[in-house]
Amino acid sequence: MNCDEFRAQYLAGDNGEATEAHLAGCAACRSRRPDLEAGRIALMDPAIWEEPSLELEDQIIALIAGHQNRPLTGVGRLERWVRPLVAAAVVVVAAGLYGVLRSPSPDWEVAMPGTELAPLASSTVAGWNTDAGTRMILAIEGLDPAPDGFVYEFWLSDGPLHISAGTFAADGEIELWSGVTRAEFPRLWVTLEPLDDDESPSGHTVLDTGA
Repeated sequence: MNCDEFRAQYLAGDNGEATEAHLAGCAACRSRRPDLEAGRIALMDPAIWEEPSLELEDQIIALIAGHQNRPLTGVGRLERWVRPLVAAAVVVVAAGLYGVLRSPSPDWEVAMPGTELAPLASSTVAGWNTDAGTRMILAIEGLDPAPDGFVYEFWLSDGPLHISAGTFAADGEIELWSGVTRAEFPRLWVTLEPLDDDESPSGHTVLDTGA
């Protein structure tokens, strides 16, 4: 089961062995579980599946044309206008939420284990190749927050050539971009860096895929 299949089944309320096994083995999906749970609860709301009225199109056109300034003749008429619009808006929001949570599968995914400086840390890196570069999502667990005056920095390397993809301060799900590809720079690693004017890696490596 890949991440897309898991997220679709989770949103549909499937808590079977396959989904639980994927969740246990995928740090990226575990980090997104609160969002997925919120989406599943939202999709269970009967209001989301309420059919808009046949008059909805005419009502929207009337609103755009300025007919909303006509005097109302009671609460019933107000509800007849408002309720379908609200129901339609909820459907749009839910569809958007589903689309965001069910993002396309990454082009590649790799584990980035913790080193002896962070033995309890673990992570995965998912990457999407685009014309603008490589979009990457780091799902990191068990990494202590960076101390005052320090940040974590994510690198892509090819031998002695190192390209920084950005910095972060704590674990969780972190999205970063790089103008190079992993095919060109296969090693992915994270260092603890002091806030100074030295742009080279410190050597204090906390996560590393290896050469």
